[in-house]
Amino acid sequence: MTNCHSSADTVGLGLILVDKIKELGYETLGQIVMLYKNKLMLRRPLHECNLRYKTIVDVDVHTAIIAIKGNPKFAEGAIVDAGVEASVCEGGFPKGQSPLTSLTQNMIKICDVTRAIVRMLL
Repeated sequence: MTNCHSSADTVGLGLILVDKIKELGYETLGQIVMLYKNKLMLRRPLHECNLRYKTIVDVDVHTAIIAIKGNPKFAEGAIVDAGVEASVCEGGFPKGQSPLTSLTQNMIKICDVTRAIVRMLL
């Protein structure tokens, strides 16, 4: 019986972390919109980041939530993808010019932690 509760607690923690990924994704999207108006030279990489972060909040988060509740193997893939999307966003800026570095690093870190929690469900 204890194992059942442990698994339920891990599922709950996984869902909380996925919600944090979603919140950070929306925060980053808001920042991108503000920067897009002021950073004319960075519009192309900002546009790419906008697409990538929309994928995180619209696809990866949705997939992870459903999978954590059902088949956690697919949750791990969605979380890994979210981290990759954030990394690719960061890499799209000229060296040292990303205005999103802090947010992107936070996304990568939370994805790493979330992935570790999801792996406990496998």
